[in-house]
Amino acid sequence: MTLRPSVLISVLLLTGATAHATDDAALTIRVGPVRGAATQVKSVSILGAERTRERRFDLQDGRDHIVRGVSLRELLVKVQAPKTIDAVIFHYTDGMQLPVHLDDQEEVDAVFIAMEHGDVRDNFTNVYPLNLKGDQLCPKVVYGRKVTTHSLWLFPTQLASIQLVTWKLHEAALAQPTRRVPDRSGWPIYLRECQPCHGIGAEGAARGPDFLSDLGAYRRVPPLATTDMSQPPSLHEKVKGYADGTMPALSHISNAEITTLWRWLHAIHRSATR
Repeated sequence: MTLRPSVLISVLLLTGATAHATDDAALTIRVGPVRGAATQVKSVSILGAERTRERRFDLQDGRDHIVRGVSLRELLVKVQAPKTIDAVIFHYTDGMQLPVHLDDQEEVDAVFIAMEHGDVRDNFTNVYPLNLKGDQLCPKVVYGRKVTTHSLWLFPTQLASIQLVTWKLHEAALAQPTRRVPDRSGWPIYLRECQPCHGIGAEGAARGPDFLSDLGAYRRVPPLATTDMSQPPSLHEKVKGYADGTMPALSHISNAEITTLWRWLHAIHRSATR
């Protein structure tokens, strides 16, 4: 099976003549890797009058917002997405990547791409205010699923692009740097908890350090160790938020998973540096 290269689709979201509306904007969509899809380039115009005005709950600040834009489901129709895509990956300007699997209908329905933010008088701008978190520029992904546990959707910044993929092919590309490692025990944990922020061998996200960078400090510190200021933090301390830095606290990850991930990280690092 031949995999065709990713392509770029510029989706032009055009503003109508409404007062205070934002300027024309372009939303970049990458297609691939996708099973059986031909290379294509499209422009889809969504006029201001065609944008949906909605009141949407945003998990990032726990408030309702008046927005105009397009739902993820509507966008997939507009761009005539290949039938073999089963995941959409949102890429952010800081290197974060968040996947949405299309077989999760609630997840799909929770995603709305806001091209404008408005007030009760329907004055719209491209500035999206987040309570206590500052402003973001549209387009802004509004994630409306109300969750009480940890969610990576609390942390995105400005949207950069959207990628349409066949997930198995995308995962295979991510796993390429680890193919020499027979131990796959840590891969599901990495993919679920780490990949949205961390790359691996220059593949994937780039918000946090690459997982094939120097792991010497973790090699010297047991995974569940309690350290002092003279030592690098353990993986447990990093994951649970006990160490300084920008990494969010992942309190839902078990100690057993942390230990598995720690061993797997060293296995892939040894393989890559032989």
